[in-house]
Parts: sequence; C-alpha cells; structure tokens
Amino acid sequence: MAANLIRLNQGTDFGRTVVRALQLIREGVETLEHSRARYLQARDGDGSQDADYDLIATEGGFQAGDYADANAAAHASFLEIDSLFSKVGTDGNVSNVRSAILQACAKHGT
Repeated sequence: MAANLIRLNQGTDFGRTVVRALQLIREGVETLEHSRARYLQARDGDGSQDADYDLIATEGGFQAGDYADANAAAHASFLEIDSLFSKVGTDGNVSNVRSAILQACAKHGT
C-alpha cells in the first residue's frame, strides 16, 4: 500500500530541491491555466480569426515578427498555450508533454 505522505527534511539541500521542483510544476500548471483563461476572456468572437486577438495583441505588446501582423502573433501564442494546457491540464493519457513544453517555451523566447 502506498503512503499518503512522503516525509523528507525540507531543510536539506536535497529536500529543498525536490519540494521546490514540485512547487514550480504546480505553480506553472496553475499559471498556464490562468493565462489561457485571460486569452479566452479578452478575444473577440470565437477565436478562429487573427482579428479576434486585436485587444490581446495590443495589451500583450505582440509584434509581427514571423507572422503577418501582431494579431496573428497573438493568435499563434494562444494556440501554443492552448495546446500545451491540453497536455498538462488533463488526467488523461497524453504523449510528448516535454516536447510540448519545450516548443511553447522556444516559440515564446524562453
């Protein structure tokens, strides 16, 4: 039978590292969920058109870069965030989670 609580000394370097890693993961998933919700609330229409992201493009300071315009960049950003959240925000079986994380980070310059 698995234990309900794994006790470790968080005062040690090892314990601190383990706990901090888990805290960052939990915080990251929660922050990603909130970020996705902000996109959903701020876009116009159903979000299928680049023009639906004009407010987000302005508020987020998006720039055209490799995209046709700032709205297209904001739309692409949402699609990355949405895709990543679909992998980390579920209890279902998913694959390539690490790749999705690294791709979203790379596309956002982090």
